[in-house]
Amino acid sequence: MLKKNKENNSLDITAIILTYNEEKHIKRCILSIKKFVKKIIIIDSFSTDKTIEIAKKFKVKVYKHKFINQAKQINWALRKIKFQTSWILRIDADEYLTKELRKEVTTYINTLNSNYDGISFNRVIKFLNKEIHYGGTSPHKTLRIWKNKKGRCEDVWMDEQIIVKGKVFHLNQNLIDENLNDLKWWKLKHRNYAKREAISFLYNKKNKNKSKFKKKLKNVRKRKYLKEKIYYKLPIFLRPLLFFLYSLIFKLGIITGWQGLVFYYYQTLWFRLLVDINIFKSSWLFIKK
Repeated sequence: MLKKNKENNSLDITAIILTYNEEKHIKRCILSIKKFVKKIIIIDSFSTDKTIEIAKKFKVKVYKHKFINQAKQINWALRKIKFQTSWILRIDADEYLTKELRKEVTTYINTLNSNYDGISFNRVIKFLNKEIHYGGTSPHKTLRIWKNKKGRCEDVWMDEQIIVKGKVFHLNQNLIDENLNDLKWWKLKHRNYAKREAISFLYNKKNKNKSKFKKKLKNVRKRKYLKEKIYYKLPIFLRPLLFFLYSLIFKLGIITGWQGLVFYYYQTLWFRLLVDINIFKSSWLFIKK
């Protein structure tokens, strides 16, 4: 059973936040959880802005570790840090928990029996001040709370997931993913993501993940299956356009308004085209060698 910290009535949870130059987001993120969790830990990738200065005002514990990818950063924290709470929460700096989600976690977490090792809820992307609720990408079920020593992060370059052995209890409320940087910054970040997605694709063609933590969320298994067995079987450079049309028409992304149109243009067509370009370049270099 989950304990409460008597000092501030928070739940017996340690939150992990990964940061790098998150001065625009870190205060909002911390404020959304500081009365909800017992302890907050930041794993910082040597930020050069005021991220750590802001965070330390809230008496959080800060560790610094060289960044390779999110999965390795999280697993490093799980290996090196001695967590003393019953549960662990993973949250990104540009995300925040809604009041409704905090209430729902508090209501249900004490009812879970020993068969449950994880808690999932909905991640909703807020893009250009508009929550994206259609199109297939958002909302997305994500496992973010798990029992101490009962889970780890899947060791992949992109779309990393927390994997547990036991059952996962799903809640209906939302975590909001809202990045406050401009579109130029978003595009720069996704250029980097495209390189990592290409690396992940090429790696998976030669290797299979042999993690012993096989208990993935049903929707995660489905998304991975659709990506590997259907999407990547489609003709290169054509599949981003098909994905864009699928998201807008069949998954109703178009009813989200002009923000949804812009979001899915960049998220499915533009981004996926960059991934294909990186895959093509890498494959061509490999053939030439």
